[in-house]
Amino acid sequence: MSATNRTAMSFYSEHCSYLPAMLGWFFFSACLSIYNTKVFGDTHYAFPYPLFLTSIHFMIQWTVSVIITDCFPQTFGREVVVSLSWKDFLYISIPCGLVTCLDIGLSNLALVRITLTFYTMVKASTPIFVLICAFLFGLEKVSWRLILVVIIISLGEFLTVCGESVDFSMVGFLLVLGASFFSGLRWTLVQLLLNKLVPHLPTAFSVMRVLSPSMVFFMVMLSVFIEQPQRNLFDQIAAADDPWYSTLKELILSDEMWITMGLGVGGGFLAVCMVFCEFWLIMRASAVVLMMGGVLKEMFTIFLGVSFFGDSLNLINMLGCTTVFSGVLLYKAMHYLQNKEMKLKYEEELIAADIEEEGFTIDRMETEGFKRMKRDNFGNRGTILEENDEDE
Repeated sequence: MSATNRTAMSFYSEHCSYLPAMLGWFFFSACLSIYNTKVFGDTHYAFPYPLFLTSIHFMIQWTVSVIITDCFPQTFGREVVVSLSWKDFLYISIPCGLVTCLDIGLSNLALVRITLTFYTMVKASTPIFVLICAFLFGLEKVSWRLILVVIIISLGEFLTVCGESVDFSMVGFLLVLGASFFSGLRWTLVQLLLNKLVPHLPTAFSVMRVLSPSMVFFMVMLSVFIEQPQRNLFDQIAAADDPWYSTLKELILSDEMWITMGLGVGGGFLAVCMVFCEFWLIMRASAVVLMMGGVLKEMFTIFLGVSFFGDSLNLINMLGCTTVFSGVLLYKAMHYLQNKEMKLKYEEELIAADIEEEGFTIDRMETEGFKRMKRDNFGNRGTILEENDEDE
């Protein structure tokens, strides 16, 4: 291999090795956004049971996480998952699964009523709720810098809503705002509860395996109480002239059922691929790369909404969007610098502790050496001096 090729390979491995995963993250996130808008949007396919379909997505994620962790137990942490007691499993799975279910469920319900662009701009307010929940749970301390971030993002959200006055949907806005709140609560709870586990869940797939059962259960319950797909099923069975089992068989084998299953499997596959790319980036890329990538992904989603779905952006929308993302970028930059400062402080404390321990060892070695020297030079007198040293 020539020197030029070695230099190029070295540059790629050092600076660009995360690009395939980053592009995959962008691609699958964009596909999932398009999928959700096309399938759930009332101006598109308008699937009548978005929560039920989302429960199928969760079931696919659960199945994939079990298969991957069982096939590669050492790599993806199967032993840690199966070693959990039922108490620890339910203590983590139920609250985290519930808030994750509410976050994604409300997001998909919001996409029924609002555009992808407006949804993305409002959902970008999640850092506000992350900070609020972190304050409430004692994970963050209130500071003027964090308050400034909250004010900037809130101002951007206000401008964004004002710019959406023509096609504004209050229900859609409240749904996505609720999803943002549960998203902030979700990440705070996940951090708080998972950090208490010893040993920790090592990978995203092991976390998915723990949370997915509760996510499936709660999403099905939400669908049953809100969308009531069972009522439609019972009505069709009651209206049919054939026996109920024959009607149920026809419904199961109908084109609508196969379309539903295809949509569920397709959406679940996109979600799993996006999570896998996120996991790879978390393991390999730096915090700065993730910070910039997250902001660029949201901006790319807005670009898709404008170019692919024809969403409109006026001057107030654009100003609000710019303000929101400026606040988000400022928050992530401050978070990165704070973590870096804490890491440096921790390393300095370790070095100081090592120096103190090393100095104690050196002093002790010098003392022992001096005592041996006295014994060698003075015979029995060294013993007397050693006893005097110990008395002192």
